Amino acid sequence: MKQPDPSEIVGLIATHQTRLRGLVRCLLIRAADVDDVLQEVNTVLWEKSSDFQVGSDFWAWASQIARFKALNHLRKFSRDRLVFDERLLNELADLAEERLVHVDQRREALEQCLNSLPPAQRQLIDLRYVGGHAVESIGAMIGRPQGSIRQTLYRVRQALLACIQSKLQAEGGGT
Repeated sequence: MKQPDPSEIVGLIATHQTRLRGLVRCLLIRAADVDDVLQEVNTVLWEKSSDFQVGSDFWAWASQIARFKALNHLRKFSRDRLVFDERLLNELADLAEERLVHVDQRREALEQCLNSLPPAQRQLIDLRYVGGHAVESIGAMIGRPQGSIRQTLYRVRQALLACIQSKLQAEGGGT
């Protein structure tokens, strides 16, 4: 069994961070709990990195640790009336893992599609979704009517969706 290189483990943890956060978020309600448990997961992944076999499925290994840590965190609050039973949480975890399988492919497809947008459309998307500006303020910034901004954003979102679906189908990835 080949021992993983520390930089390889760090890279794998970083690569899977979004998916791990998504899995933990599906099981926990409070954002602070998600952050705490994700930190615990990262610590365990690092401490037990010698148990990971290079060439095997890192996501499968890491997601089981994340699931265990989240369920263990929930057990601490088992007397709280708002905590789901463990069977339901396991079902939610299974569903979350299924849906998170292709998240990296979808993110990469989105990045490629965003990069292929004409500059004016990319500017609108960035102002709205990166900058968090309301349509009204975007209209004032670039001197266009609000209705025109809304319509353009709608069309760009539709084009991005079609682009992402096309890229995923071409790669044989998830939708």
